[in-house]
Amino acid sequence: MIRTEIRDGVLVASFAPWTRPFVRRAEMRVPLAATREVRLEADPRAAASGMHAGLLISGLMKVGTWTGLNGVRRLVCARRDVPGVRIVLAGRIENVDELLLSVPDAAGLRAQIMGAHA
Repeated sequence: MIRTEIRDGVLVASFAPWTRPFVRRAEMRVPLAATREVRLEADPRAAASGMHAGLLISGLMKVGTWTGLNGVRRLVCARRDVPGVRIVLAGRIENVDELLLSVPDAAGLRAQIMGAHA
């Protein structure tokens, strides 16, 4: 669904072709300096709530944007049984406040991002 890598101080999240209509982009680029917080999420699907535009297959996956009652807009690409990260941005980037991403090595991605802040 998603592939992440860090290149030249930028987190690049590349979305699988079938997810692109739901997230409305091929990739999301976030400068590591623009990340305020990175938290591990055992089930990132559960952290996405509110009104949504995208794909919701109950109990299986969420792909798209979710906007909470507090106005926080989350870009979500999460599926069952895959841990993830919540990346809180210091300011809105590409109309997104947070990323909720299922990635197999969530702890490793978190360490890479946090290591850039050290």
